Amino acid sequence: MIQAQILYSKLQSIGREVGDNLQRISRSPLLSQDRAFATAIFTNELKIAIQHQYEPEHLFALKESVENLFDYFSFDIADGDVLLVADPYSGGTKGQTLTMAAPLFVEGELVLFPAIRAQMMDLAGEYPGGFHPDAFEVWQENMRITPIKLYKQGVLQADILRFLLSNSRIPTSFKSDLETMYTCLRGAQQQLKKLLGSYGQQKVDASIESIFQYSRKRVEQHLSQLPKAGMKALVEFETTQGDKNAIDVSITIPNNAVEIDLTGSSMQSTKPINSPIALTKAFSVWPFLATIADELSINEGTLEPFNIKTKAGTILDPQFPAATALAPSMTGHFLAEAIYRAIQNGQGPTEEFPPIYGTGPQAIFYPELGTRAETQSIVLVPGYPSTDKGFGPPALFGQRLLVSAEELELYHGFKIVSREWTDRKEELKVSLLNQDEDVYFNLILPFGEDGDYGSVTREGEGKETFYQSIVNQHVKKGDLLVFTYPGKEEQ
Repeated sequence: MIQAQILYSKLQSIGREVGDNLQRISRSPLLSQDRAFATAIFTNELKIAIQHQYEPEHLFALKESVENLFDYFSFDIADGDVLLVADPYSGGTKGQTLTMAAPLFVEGELVLFPAIRAQMMDLAGEYPGGFHPDAFEVWQENMRITPIKLYKQGVLQADILRFLLSNSRIPTSFKSDLETMYTCLRGAQQQLKKLLGSYGQQKVDASIESIFQYSRKRVEQHLSQLPKAGMKALVEFETTQGDKNAIDVSITIPNNAVEIDLTGSSMQSTKPINSPIALTKAFSVWPFLATIADELSINEGTLEPFNIKTKAGTILDPQFPAATALAPSMTGHFLAEAIYRAIQNGQGPTEEFPPIYGTGPQAIFYPELGTRAETQSIVLVPGYPSTDKGFGPPALFGQRLLVSAEELELYHGFKIVSREWTDRKEELKVSLLNQDEDVYFNLILPFGEDGDYGSVTREGEGKETFYQSIVNQHVKKGDLLVFTYPGKEEQ
């Protein structure tokens, strides 16, 4: 077991270094600041050996995207190939998040190999950044990148690269992100070759399998604290006023496993809140893992005890071409809430399975459309809802860092006038002053009575407060934007 732990720790360090390098050398603020990515090392059987992530969204999507890539290119994968996919209906979650895998071969046999899943700044769509609150089909959000090869046997496919770059509003940044991901994967490949050369495939495989078994037992031990009786809950929410949706959860615990039945949930929506199956799995499972995530490796054994049942054509298992981009920031939170309430209804130990959800306003800013050759957007989340205990963000916020006041003012022209907790239900309010040129924004926010999920107020020549998602709002130079995030009593 000691040798297994040593070898597994070496694998973990390789995967962690991929993420550290990606964050350090990336030009995109989504990667360098928000850490909107995940890294993993896969076995030759496409099992997750290790996975590092900063957002729960990637928990299943990295694995399912890689499986989709290998299925698509069955019997047509060679040493030096680099595979890409960015499609909610090919194992993904939202279209602008791209998975890159670098299969590694030793003496003609597939061995351990690395993969990265990262959110891109722009991949076409009607609005910059891919977040379109009024979208009803995926093409309004992004172009679909179904499985392709960026490299074939080590040779860059220039026509593929030109096609990708020509379909982004910021090709310079997009190219840099692709090059960064490729460089990080190539470095990981060299380290994996060295590890296999030093210890041999058999010992490394044995250590991975040993840790799989340990991870599964650790999760099963944690799950044993759940009530054995059936657990049920129904959570309803509105994306816009009058557009109601329901998430119906039924949980059973057979043989130290968790079965989550979501088949009774609403049919898929004409709004962009449909949750692809990989995302549904992630937000169903994370409420069970959140409290032990820091002490547990994410690998195949960690995920094995969970079985999620969905129904095709519902909001939690949509059929093509339903729009999906807002599901991680909206639907996922309500799904996590439904899981928590089901455990509560079964009189479960809430200390071990606390509430981890808490959606709030976020905005995507961009200059006037059609005025620039390259349109840089800003995905801005200047605050977060307060947690049930303390003043940190909910666990579904991931490990995203709050935007730096200095960088926001220097690079984007917004000055943070204030960021403070209010006396009213301990709301967090963040006030931003637009000191630069006129801009536009799309707001992502579910509807709630009296701002249950927060609001954004625009103060300029007049004053207007938004309590639900809205598109293409004008913000003039000198306008003040106030983001309000809900307090504890409203979660």
